[in-house]
Amino acid sequence: MNPVLDSADVVVIGAGIAGITTAFELRERGYDVVVVEQRFPAYGASGRSTGAVWLQTCQAGPELDLARAGRDKYQWYVDRLGNTFDYRQKGGLFFFETEAQGLILEDYVKDRSNAGLQVELLSAKDAKAQSSLLPQTAIGAVFCADDAQVDAPRFVNAVAGACARKGVRIYENTSVMSSIRQGDSVAGVRTTRGDILTPGIVWATGAWAVNLSTEGIDIPIATARQGQILTQTLPPVPAPIMRGPRGVTWASALTALQAYEESVFAPPQAGAQGGGSLQYDDTIAQNSEGGLFIGSSVDEPGALNPHIGMLATNAMLTAALDRYPEQAALGVVGLWAGITSWTEDHLPVIDRVDGLYLNVGHSRGITTGPIGGELMAAVVSGESPSLADTLSYRRLT
Repeated sequence: MNPVLDSADVVVIGAGIAGITTAFELRERGYDVVVVEQRFPAYGASGRSTGAVWLQTCQAGPELDLARAGRDKYQWYVDRLGNTFDYRQKGGLFFFETEAQGLILEDYVKDRSNAGLQVELLSAKDAKAQSSLLPQTAIGAVFCADDAQVDAPRFVNAVAGACARKGVRIYENTSVMSSIRQGDSVAGVRTTRGDILTPGIVWATGAWAVNLSTEGIDIPIATARQGQILTQTLPPVPAPIMRGPRGVTWASALTALQAYEESVFAPPQAGAQGGGSLQYDDTIAQNSEGGLFIGSSVDEPGALNPHIGMLATNAMLTAALDRYPEQAALGVVGLWAGITSWTEDHLPVIDRVDGLYLNVGHSRGITTGPIGGELMAAVVSGESPSLADTLSYRRLT
């Protein structure tokens, strides 16, 4: 017999943005909740993020609907917890550096406007008026007033603190080894510190959900390493988040356009010594202290390797120096990678599968994590949220 560590109505595995908001929503519904985290809240991808809440890059339909609901959910948390996590809706700038890019982005603006977003095409001068951080290489930009930003680690920790005040027990530095079964029923989880007895388990471990294969559950998600750099602080500017044209990995609204040409938005090449191309998602944002986030590199497909690669580092530093040569002496204070994951349709899985509840596959976790927590709690409670069928496991099998 293993020692019993605790018991609860529901155990949430993972204290990233999806897991901790699920725990909060469940506690709001009256459940006794335990959270188990192998390190500490926001340690993984949720804490290694610009905090960008992009709506303009989401395709019309369920993807954009979920992103809108996710952005609005932040205001819900502001109303309950106070804005201790620097949520701000200052919009987003998608700048371009060549005329060919600008021509395609004209079609992008029309598509985004048809999707109900507040978008406009700006000259370089007008874009610079929106943000003094706009690179000198930009010759114009798309501005979308619907985009927003949040300090993701602060948000996760604010929700974790609220959970603790409401009686949720959070076990940090505790790894889950397996679920405990009694016949076809879930009876608990086995952890490195002892068993936690529960009839309900929510798996919210991001890319690490691929390890559920040991439980006989194969989740069709892809994984990769996603890196970024963080610089020393500059004077904080209350400016839009930004993205550029040197790689548009997560800009599905752009890549789905008939006018889109991959070569026009080509990512940087890893070079001969790297053996191939490096995917890139060209983003720039400033955090509340004034540091610049620059990235994001995407490499090591299929891996669970959270250590940044040298070629990825070089690509991000090169982009930064090309755009901000006057800041060449600016120190790098953060250089890291998180493990990102995504499904084929770029929507998460929020469903019950083989007795377990899954809240995984958030390719835009900062945007969709909070609303994912609400939807997961609704599924656990036996409710039928409007997006339940769209986010079901069976859609991918």
